Amino acid sequence: MSWRDLLSPSAALLPPSPDELLEGVFTLGREVHLEMDEATLLRRFLDTLTALFPARAFSIRVVDMRSRQDAFCVVRAGELRPGVASAPITLKSSSVEKTQLRQDLIDCDRLRLGEIWDSPFVGLDEGFAVPLVASGDCYGVLDVGYAAGQAAIESDEPLILPIANQLSVALRNERLHRESTMLREHLEQLVEYANALILGVDRRGRVTVFNRALCRLLGYRRDEVIGCDLRSLLYGDELPALRRMFFRALSGHATDSVEVTLIAKDRRRTRTVWSIAAASVDDDGRDVVVAVGQDQTRILELQRQVVQAEKLATLGQLAAGVVHELNNPLTSITVYAEYLRAKLARHLERAEPLAVDRGDVEKLARVGASAARIAQFSQELVQYAKPARSAPEPVSVRDVVAQSLSFCKHLFEGERIAVAQAVARELPPVMAVRGQLEQVLINLIINAVHAIDGAGTIDIRAEPEGRERVLLSVGDSGPGVARADRERVFEPFFSTKTEGRGTGLGLSIVQGIVERHQGTIEIGTSAAGGALFVVRLPCHQSSLAPLRDEAAGADPDAGAEGRTGEPTRAGYRDAADADVGV
Repeated sequence: MSWRDLLSPSAALLPPSPDELLEGVFTLGREVHLEMDEATLLRRFLDTLTALFPARAFSIRVVDMRSRQDAFCVVRAGELRPGVASAPITLKSSSVEKTQLRQDLIDCDRLRLGEIWDSPFVGLDEGFAVPLVASGDCYGVLDVGYAAGQAAIESDEPLILPIANQLSVALRNERLHRESTMLREHLEQLVEYANALILGVDRRGRVTVFNRALCRLLGYRRDEVIGCDLRSLLYGDELPALRRMFFRALSGHATDSVEVTLIAKDRRRTRTVWSIAAASVDDDGRDVVVAVGQDQTRILELQRQVVQAEKLATLGQLAAGVVHELNNPLTSITVYAEYLRAKLARHLERAEPLAVDRGDVEKLARVGASAARIAQFSQELVQYAKPARSAPEPVSVRDVVAQSLSFCKHLFEGERIAVAQAVARELPPVMAVRGQLEQVLINLIINAVHAIDGAGTIDIRAEPEGRERVLLSVGDSGPGVARADRERVFEPFFSTKTEGRGTGLGLSIVQGIVERHQGTIEIGTSAAGGALFVVRLPCHQSSLAPLRDEAAGADPDAGAEGRTGEPTRAGYRDAADADVGV
């Protein structure tokens, strides 16, 4: 039987009984679910409508009011006219008012107001339209058409409205579910393929997110890590600092970045830096901390190369002093050796017995002393020029000052430069890499020499500051640093020197070295009115922790007792850990 036969004028328009209508609505409520796609959802509603209201034509046009796409149309017991999918939806003003449609949707091109029903069907001119509106959003329209002279609008519309409202809510839920699913999949893809390390940890300290970049960096498969204890991936005693950061994030406070050493599956250690934020909840309703990190291994290596390059550039500026420092003892060796050679030659020519006096012994002693001085200076020079050892050690600041002044001594000779130094007798050692600490002081001295430009004073001081720190300062009588430039003097390649007198990296590297030694550097005004650089370093007793950027070069087995190299699936057992988990 064709739809024209079903909609013939002789067809009986029987309304459903209240029980039939209620059963149909309940059945829809049981069968419609979020996983049902839009087409299936519409067909299910049309099946119910045609069963409850025979001899009527039904069509549903689903429209996305935010786009220009054609409507998705489904029809039952009727035929849609051409072009209806792209045509605007016509609604009565009274219907719009009842549904409380948003004003911005009323004004859009996809919708227009009219008191005459705009039939979407071929050959059917009587019927009505019900807007599919939920929470102020329009998802389309339900049209009901009748054969000529058979309209039962007044009796059908109140019965169809509840089903249309149920359809509106179902369409809204389906669209929200579809969009949220797409958004979740999109976010999962972003996390998975992001060019950054992304880690998720719940309040118990278990790993919940472990993206591809982390798998590639540490050599684990995702299923080997998800659900494991975060401590299995950490090197050394870094958990307390992480716990504090994670607790602050979970409490809603802003957190700074934190550096962490992770253990790879092959026992290799990798230095990373992380930014931490709290997400609301995971799938199980638990608080989650999300951390976005970056592998620092390559960056640290580049930093070491830049420090070494600046050190060699400093040696270039000290080249004249190196020649001078070697020339004096070489001259003594040459003169005394020639004197002794000539004296010995005369005795051999005359066949006279060799008479050795006290002066000759003293000359030989000076030759030996000069040779020893050359050997010592050469060793110190090589020690300074080569890449510094990664491991810090207790270092005497007094020795660092003496050695640095020895390298820079030629800068003061022949110039009207007065150098004053005040080094306290009782200076506690600092935990440092000696070559890097010498590089700090040499760079500051060279800066001071350039600042006074041939005439003036340089003041070098070293003294304890309380029981925890040592203060090292270099001041000069030059023009000083303008206040506008003080914020920039530590920026790479920023320099106020004339061309050829610096790379612009010296102070930037000085600041980096000082901070890696857990110290601080400040710039101010000296007593002579010039620049004053003040370095504060922690004493050896209060700086037991390793340097933050040197962990990657230490013994891979140090401090790793009790670790198996594999993540463990145990939560935190102690009461303190149970509070925040990480």
